Amino acid sequence: MMRMSQTEWIVDLENTWLDSLSPFQLLLLTLVVISTLTAVFLVAHVIGLMLIRNRRKWWADALQARIEDGIAIWLAGDYSIRELTSAFQEELKKDPGAGKIILNVIFATSKLLRQEGQSALRQLLTGLDLHQLCYKLLKSRHWYQQTYATQIIGQLQMEEALPLLKHKLKTKNSTLRLELITAMVALGDQSWLQEIDYNSAHLSDWEQIVLLERFRRLNTEQLPPFESWLTSAHAGWVLFGVRLCRHFNRFDQVLKLGNLLQHPDKKVQMAVLDAFDYLGSPEAIPFLIRYMHQATGDRLRTAIRVLGNQGDPDLVRLLGPYTAHTDPIVQLSALSALKELGLTKIELGQLSSNPNYIDHLFDPKLR
Repeated sequence: MMRMSQTEWIVDLENTWLDSLSPFQLLLLTLVVISTLTAVFLVAHVIGLMLIRNRRKWWADALQARIEDGIAIWLAGDYSIRELTSAFQEELKKDPGAGKIILNVIFATSKLLRQEGQSALRQLLTGLDLHQLCYKLLKSRHWYQQTYATQIIGQLQMEEALPLLKHKLKTKNSTLRLELITAMVALGDQSWLQEIDYNSAHLSDWEQIVLLERFRRLNTEQLPPFESWLTSAHAGWVLFGVRLCRHFNRFDQVLKLGNLLQHPDKKVQMAVLDAFDYLGSPEAIPFLIRYMHQATGDRLRTAIRVLGNQGDPDLVRLLGPYTAHTDPIVQLSALSALKELGLTKIELGQLSSNPNYIDHLFDPKLR
Protein backbone atom coordinates (compact mmCIF):
# COMPACT_ATOMS: atom_id res chain seq x y z
CA MET A 1 0.00 0.00 0.00
CA MET A 2 2.84 2.34 0.81
CA ARG A 3 4.46 1.54 -2.55
CA MET A 4 1.22 2.32 -4.45
CA SER A 5 0.68 5.51 -2.62
CA GLN A 6 4.20 6.63 -3.41
CA THR A 7 3.64 5.90 -7.08
CA GLU A 8 0.39 7.77 -7.05
CA TRP A 9 2.14 10.68 -5.41
CA ILE A 10 4.79 10.78 -8.14
CA VAL A 11 2.17 10.62 -10.93
CA ASP A 12 0.17 13.31 -9.20
CA LEU A 13 3.32 15.43 -8.88
CA GLU A 14 4.09 15.02 -12.59
CA ASN A 15 0.55 15.91 -13.58
CA THR A 16 0.67 18.93 -11.32
CA TRP A 17 4.03 20.01 -12.79
CA LEU A 18 2.85 19.57 -16.37
CA ASP A 19 -0.37 21.44 -15.61
CA SER A 20 1.65 24.31 -14.25
CA LEU A 21 3.49 24.76 -17.60
CA SER A 22 2.20 27.23 -20.13
CA PRO A 23 1.48 26.10 -23.73
CA PHE A 24 4.70 27.78 -24.92
CA GLN A 25 6.74 25.97 -22.28
CA LEU A 26 5.11 22.67 -23.26
CA LEU A 27 5.98 23.31 -26.92
CA LEU A 28 9.54 24.20 -26.00
CA LEU A 29 9.87 21.10 -23.85
CA THR A 30 8.53 18.93 -26.68
CA LEU A 31 10.99 20.42 -29.13
CA VAL A 32 13.90 19.85 -26.74
CA VAL A 33 12.93 16.20 -26.22
CA ILE A 34 12.50 15.61 -29.96
CA SER A 35 15.80 17.36 -30.76
CA THR A 36 17.65 15.33 -28.14
CA LEU A 37 16.24 12.05 -29.40
CA THR A 38 17.00 13.04 -33.03
CA ALA A 39 20.58 13.99 -32.13
CA VAL A 40 21.10 10.71 -30.32
CA PHE A 41 19.69 8.81 -33.30
CA LEU A 42 21.88 10.70 -35.78
CA VAL A 43 25.03 10.20 -33.72
CA ALA A 44 24.27 6.49 -33.42
CA HIS A 45 23.55 6.31 -37.15
CA VAL A 46 26.81 8.08 -38.07
CA ILE A 47 28.81 5.82 -35.77
CA GLY A 48 27.13 2.80 -37.33
CA LEU A 49 27.95 4.05 -40.84
CA MET A 50 31.57 4.69 -39.87
CA LEU A 51 31.87 1.18 -38.47
CA ILE A 52 30.37 -0.28 -41.64
CA ARG A 53 32.61 1.89 -43.81
CA ASN A 54 35.74 0.90 -41.86
CA ARG A 55 34.75 -2.74 -42.05
CA ARG A 56 34.16 -2.45 -45.78
CA LYS A 57 37.50 -0.69 -46.24
CA TRP A 58 39.28 -3.35 -44.24
CA TRP A 59 37.66 -6.00 -46.43
CA ALA A 60 38.60 -4.14 -49.62
CA ASP A 61 42.21 -3.67 -48.48
CA ALA A 62 42.50 -7.35 -47.55
CA LEU A 63 41.00 -8.41 -50.88
CA GLN A 64 43.25 -6.07 -52.86
CA ALA A 65 46.28 -7.48 -51.05
CA ARG A 66 45.23 -11.02 -51.97
CA ILE A 67 44.64 -10.03 -55.60
CA GLU A 68 48.01 -8.27 -55.82
CA ASP A 69 49.71 -11.30 -54.27
CA GLY A 70 48.04 -13.54 -56.84
CA ILE A 71 49.19 -11.30 -59.69
CA ALA A 72 52.72 -11.24 -58.27
CA ILE A 73 52.81 -15.05 -58.04
CA TRP A 74 51.59 -15.27 -61.64
CA LEU A 75 54.24 -12.82 -62.83
CA ALA A 76 56.87 -14.89 -61.02
CA GLY A 77 55.77 -17.92 -63.04
CA ASP A 78 54.39 -19.95 -60.12
CA TYR A 79 50.78 -19.56 -61.34
CA SER A 80 49.36 -20.24 -64.77
CA ILE A 81 46.76 -17.82 -66.11
CA ARG A 82 44.15 -20.56 -65.68
CA GLU A 83 45.03 -21.06 -62.02
CA LEU A 84 44.96 -17.32 -61.44
CA THR A 85 41.55 -17.05 -63.09
CA SER A 86 40.24 -19.90 -60.95
CA ALA A 87 41.53 -18.25 -57.76
CA PHE A 88 39.90 -14.93 -58.64
CA GLN A 89 36.63 -16.64 -59.52
CA GLU A 90 36.48 -17.96 -55.97
CA GLU A 91 36.73 -14.38 -54.71
CA LEU A 92 33.89 -13.35 -57.01
CA LYS A 93 31.73 -16.18 -55.70
CA LYS A 94 32.23 -14.96 -52.14
CA ASP A 95 31.32 -11.37 -53.02
CA PRO A 96 30.31 -10.10 -56.50
CA GLY A 97 31.50 -6.64 -55.39
CA ALA A 98 35.07 -7.93 -55.64
CA GLY A 99 34.88 -7.41 -59.42
CA LYS A 100 35.70 -3.69 -59.26
CA ILE A 101 38.75 -4.28 -57.06
CA ILE A 102 40.05 -7.06 -59.32
CA LEU A 103 39.47 -4.82 -62.34
CA ASN A 104 41.46 -2.00 -60.70
CA VAL A 105 44.41 -4.29 -59.97
CA ILE A 106 44.41 -5.73 -63.50
CA PHE A 107 44.36 -2.20 -64.96
CA ALA A 108 47.21 -1.07 -62.70
CA THR A 109 49.24 -4.17 -63.60
CA SER A 110 48.60 -3.60 -67.30
CA LYS A 111 50.23 -0.18 -67.12
CA LEU A 112 53.40 -1.79 -65.76
CA LEU A 113 53.74 -4.34 -68.54
CA ARG A 114 54.78 -3.91 -72.15
CA GLN A 115 52.84 -4.90 -75.24
CA GLU A 116 53.53 -8.61 -74.89
CA GLY A 117 51.95 -8.78 -71.41
CA GLN A 118 48.58 -7.33 -72.41
CA SER A 119 47.17 -10.45 -74.07
CA ALA A 120 47.46 -12.52 -70.86
CA LEU A 121 45.79 -9.81 -68.79
CA ARG A 122 43.10 -9.46 -71.43
CA GLN A 123 42.55 -13.22 -71.22
CA LEU A 124 42.29 -12.93 -67.43
CA LEU A 125 39.79 -10.09 -67.74
CA THR A 126 37.52 -11.94 -70.15
CA GLY A 127 37.90 -15.21 -68.22
CA LEU A 128 36.46 -13.47 -65.17
CA ASP A 129 33.77 -11.85 -67.33
CA LEU A 130 34.95 -8.45 -66.10
CA HIS A 131 34.92 -7.00 -69.62
CA GLN A 132 31.15 -6.79 -69.18
CA LEU A 133 31.78 -4.51 -66.21
CA CYS A 134 33.86 -2.25 -68.48
CA TYR A 135 31.02 -2.10 -70.99
CA LYS A 136 28.59 -1.32 -68.19
CA LEU A 137 30.77 1.56 -67.01
CA LEU A 138 31.12 2.80 -70.59
CA LYS A 139 27.32 2.90 -70.92
CA SER A 140 26.79 4.71 -67.62
CA ARG A 141 25.50 8.28 -67.41
CA HIS A 142 28.57 9.55 -65.57
CA TRP A 143 31.44 10.80 -67.75
CA TYR A 144 34.11 9.88 -65.19
CA GLN A 145 33.00 6.24 -65.20
CA GLN A 146 32.97 6.27 -69.00
CA THR A 147 36.47 7.79 -68.97
CA TYR A 148 37.79 5.11 -66.61
CA ALA A 149 36.30 2.33 -68.73
CA THR A 150 37.82 3.90 -71.87
CA GLN A 151 41.25 3.97 -70.25
CA ILE A 152 40.99 0.26 -69.40
CA ILE A 153 39.78 -0.66 -72.89
CA GLY A 154 42.59 1.30 -74.53
CA GLN A 155 45.27 0.01 -72.18
CA LEU A 156 44.26 -3.65 -72.53
CA GLN A 157 43.51 -3.19 -76.27
CA MET A 158 40.04 -4.68 -76.17
CA GLU A 159 39.24 -4.42 -79.89
CA GLU A 160 35.75 -5.85 -79.46
CA ALA A 161 34.79 -2.60 -77.67
CA LEU A 162 35.45 -0.43 -80.77
CA PRO A 163 31.75 -0.01 -81.70
CA LEU A 164 31.00 1.31 -78.20
CA LEU A 165 33.91 3.74 -78.32
CA LYS A 166 32.88 5.07 -81.73
CA HIS A 167 29.37 5.66 -80.45
CA LYS A 168 30.76 7.80 -77.63
CA LEU A 169 32.72 10.06 -80.01
CA LYS A 170 29.76 12.45 -80.05
CA THR A 171 30.41 13.39 -76.43
CA LYS A 172 30.79 17.05 -75.47
CA ASN A 173 33.01 16.25 -72.48
CA SER A 174 36.61 17.13 -73.40
CA THR A 175 38.24 14.75 -70.90
CA LEU A 176 36.25 11.77 -72.16
CA ARG A 177 36.91 12.77 -75.77
CA LEU A 178 40.68 12.82 -75.16
CA GLU A 179 40.55 9.33 -73.67
CA LEU A 180 38.45 8.09 -76.58
CA ILE A 181 40.95 9.41 -79.13
CA THR A 182 43.85 7.90 -77.19
CA ALA A 183 42.07 4.53 -76.97
CA MET A 184 41.27 4.58 -80.69
CA VAL A 185 44.92 5.17 -81.50
CA ALA A 186 45.99 2.35 -79.16
CA LEU A 187 43.50 -0.02 -80.80
CA GLY A 188 44.89 0.77 -84.25
CA ASP A 189 41.55 1.75 -85.76
CA GLN A 190 41.81 4.77 -88.07
CA SER A 191 38.22 5.08 -89.26
CA TRP A 192 37.49 7.35 -86.31
CA LEU A 193 39.59 10.18 -87.74
CA GLN A 194 36.84 11.54 -89.96
CA GLU A 195 34.17 10.83 -87.33
CA ILE A 196 35.91 12.79 -84.57
CA ASP A 197 36.52 15.64 -87.01
CA TYR A 198 32.85 15.64 -88.02
CA ASN A 199 31.39 15.33 -84.52
CA SER A 200 33.83 17.59 -82.67
CA ALA A 201 34.29 20.84 -84.52
CA HIS A 202 36.23 22.53 -81.70
CA LEU A 203 39.59 21.36 -80.41
CA SER A 204 41.05 23.62 -77.72
CA ASP A 205 44.75 24.34 -77.25
CA TRP A 206 44.67 22.39 -73.98
CA GLU A 207 43.26 19.32 -75.73
CA GLN A 208 45.90 19.63 -78.46
CA ILE A 209 48.71 19.75 -75.89
CA VAL A 210 47.41 16.66 -74.09
CA LEU A 211 46.92 14.72 -77.33
CA LEU A 212 50.32 15.73 -78.65
CA GLU A 213 51.95 14.49 -75.46
CA ARG A 214 50.17 11.15 -75.82
CA PHE A 215 51.02 10.83 -79.50
CA ARG A 216 54.67 11.42 -78.63
CA ARG A 217 54.70 8.23 -76.56
CA LEU A 218 53.68 6.10 -79.54
CA ASN A 219 55.94 4.37 -82.01
CA THR A 220 55.89 5.65 -85.58
CA GLU A 221 53.92 2.63 -86.81
CA GLN A 222 51.24 3.26 -84.16
CA LEU A 223 50.53 6.82 -85.29
CA PRO A 224 47.28 7.44 -87.17
CA PRO A 225 47.38 9.20 -90.57
CA PHE A 226 47.07 12.59 -88.93
CA GLU A 227 48.02 14.43 -92.12
CA SER A 228 44.38 14.03 -93.17
CA TRP A 229 43.55 16.72 -90.60
CA LEU A 230 45.42 19.25 -92.75
CA THR A 231 42.37 19.30 -95.03
CA SER A 232 39.81 19.42 -92.23
CA ALA A 233 36.97 21.92 -92.36
CA HIS A 234 37.63 22.87 -88.73
CA ALA A 235 40.51 25.18 -87.86
CA GLY A 236 41.27 23.43 -84.56
CA TRP A 237 41.93 20.10 -86.23
CA VAL A 238 43.95 21.74 -89.01
CA LEU A 239 46.08 23.45 -86.37
CA PHE A 240 46.60 20.15 -84.57
CA GLY A 241 47.59 18.45 -87.82
CA VAL A 242 50.17 21.18 -88.52
CA ARG A 243 51.65 20.80 -85.04
CA LEU A 244 51.88 17.03 -85.45
CA CYS A 245 53.64 17.42 -88.82
CA ARG A 246 56.14 19.73 -87.17
CA HIS A 247 56.82 17.44 -84.25
CA PHE A 248 57.17 14.26 -86.31
CA ASN A 249 59.35 15.88 -89.02
CA ARG A 250 56.91 15.33 -91.86
CA PHE A 251 58.99 16.78 -94.70
CA ASP A 252 56.66 15.03 -97.14
CA GLN A 253 53.86 17.39 -96.10
CA VAL A 254 55.66 20.67 -96.90
CA LEU A 255 53.48 21.26 -99.98
CA LYS A 256 50.24 20.92 -97.99
CA LEU A 257 51.66 23.06 -95.20
CA GLY A 258 52.65 25.76 -97.68
CA ASN A 259 49.12 25.94 -99.06
CA LEU A 260 47.83 26.40 -95.51
CA LEU A 261 49.55 29.79 -95.37
CA GLN A 262 46.40 30.96 -97.18
CA HIS A 263 44.17 29.58 -94.42
CA PRO A 264 41.81 32.23 -92.99
CA ASP A 265 42.75 31.38 -89.40
CA LYS A 266 45.81 33.36 -88.26
CA LYS A 267 46.77 30.73 -85.69
CA VAL A 268 47.05 28.15 -88.47
CA GLN A 269 49.28 30.50 -90.47
CA MET A 270 51.56 31.09 -87.49
CA ALA A 271 51.71 27.35 -86.80
CA VAL A 272 52.79 26.72 -90.40
CA LEU A 273 55.53 29.36 -90.09
CA ASP A 274 56.71 27.69 -86.89
CA ALA A 275 56.70 24.30 -88.64
CA PHE A 276 58.74 25.67 -91.55
CA ASP A 277 61.22 27.21 -89.12
CA TYR A 278 61.59 23.88 -87.32
CA LEU A 279 61.79 21.70 -90.44
CA GLY A 280 64.17 24.02 -92.31
CA SER A 281 63.18 22.58 -95.68
CA PRO A 282 64.30 24.52 -98.80
CA GLU A 283 60.96 23.58 -100.38
CA ALA A 284 59.26 25.99 -97.99
CA ILE A 285 61.11 29.07 -99.31
CA PRO A 286 58.79 29.77 -102.32
CA PHE A 287 55.75 29.62 -100.04
CA LEU A 288 57.38 32.00 -97.55
CA ILE A 289 58.32 34.48 -100.28
CA ARG A 290 54.77 34.60 -101.61
CA TYR A 291 53.42 34.90 -98.09
CA MET A 292 55.62 37.90 -97.25
CA HIS A 293 53.90 40.05 -99.89
CA GLN A 294 50.53 39.71 -98.16
CA ALA A 295 51.51 39.35 -94.48
CA THR A 296 51.52 42.20 -91.97
CA GLY A 297 52.42 42.70 -88.32
CA ASP A 298 53.55 39.65 -86.36
CA ARG A 299 53.05 37.32 -89.32
CA LEU A 300 55.34 39.41 -91.52
CA ARG A 301 58.01 39.62 -88.80
CA THR A 302 57.81 35.87 -88.25
CA ALA A 303 58.05 35.13 -91.98
CA ILE A 304 61.17 37.32 -92.23
CA ARG A 305 62.75 35.55 -89.25
CA VAL A 306 61.98 32.12 -90.71
CA LEU A 307 63.49 33.11 -94.06
CA GLY A 308 66.61 34.36 -92.32
CA ASN A 309 66.99 30.99 -90.61
CA GLN A 310 66.92 29.14 -93.96
CA GLY A 311 70.55 30.11 -94.61
CA ASP A 312 70.04 30.81 -98.31
CA PRO A 313 72.26 33.74 -99.44
CA ASP A 314 69.96 34.38 -102.41
CA LEU A 315 67.42 35.78 -99.93
CA VAL A 316 69.59 38.81 -99.14
CA ARG A 317 68.25 40.73 -102.14
CA LEU A 318 64.67 39.89 -101.12
CA LEU A 319 65.03 40.93 -97.47
CA GLY A 320 67.05 44.10 -98.14
CA PRO A 321 64.08 46.40 -98.87
CA TYR A 322 62.44 45.47 -95.57
CA THR A 323 65.22 47.24 -93.67
CA ALA A 324 63.49 50.49 -94.68
CA HIS A 325 59.98 49.32 -93.76
CA THR A 326 57.63 51.76 -92.01
CA ASP A 327 57.34 49.40 -89.03
CA PRO A 328 60.51 49.68 -86.88
CA ILE A 329 60.09 46.12 -85.60
CA VAL A 330 59.95 44.83 -89.17
CA GLN A 331 63.16 46.75 -89.90
CA LEU A 332 64.87 45.15 -86.93
CA SER A 333 63.57 41.69 -87.94
CA ALA A 334 64.93 42.16 -91.47
CA LEU A 335 68.33 43.24 -90.17
CA SER A 336 68.43 40.30 -87.80
CA ALA A 337 67.53 37.92 -90.65
CA LEU A 338 70.25 39.40 -92.86
CA LYS A 339 72.72 38.98 -90.02
CA GLU A 340 71.74 35.28 -89.85
CA LEU A 341 72.41 35.09 -93.60
CA GLY A 342 76.00 36.22 -93.04
CA LEU A 343 76.02 39.99 -93.56
CA THR A 344 78.62 41.87 -91.53
CA LYS A 345 78.05 44.87 -89.31
CA ILE A 346 79.40 47.21 -91.96
CA GLU A 347 77.13 45.75 -94.65
CA LEU A 348 74.10 46.05 -92.39
CA GLY A 349 75.06 49.63 -91.57
CA GLN A 350 74.90 50.46 -95.26
CA LEU A 351 71.32 49.16 -95.40
CA SER A 352 69.99 50.86 -92.28
CA SER A 353 69.86 54.54 -91.43
CA ASN A 354 69.46 53.79 -87.73
CA PRO A 355 72.78 52.76 -86.12
CA ASN A 356 70.99 51.84 -82.90
CA TYR A 357 69.49 48.79 -84.62
CA ILE A 358 72.94 47.61 -85.67
CA ASP A 359 74.30 48.10 -82.15
CA HIS A 360 71.34 46.19 -80.79
CA LEU A 361 72.15 43.22 -83.01
CA PHE A 362 75.88 43.04 -82.31
CA ASP A 363 76.14 44.18 -78.68
CA PRO A 364 75.36 41.27 -76.31
CA LYS A 365 74.45 43.72 -73.53
CA LEU A 366 71.65 45.20 -75.64
CA ARG A 367 70.20 41.98 -76.96
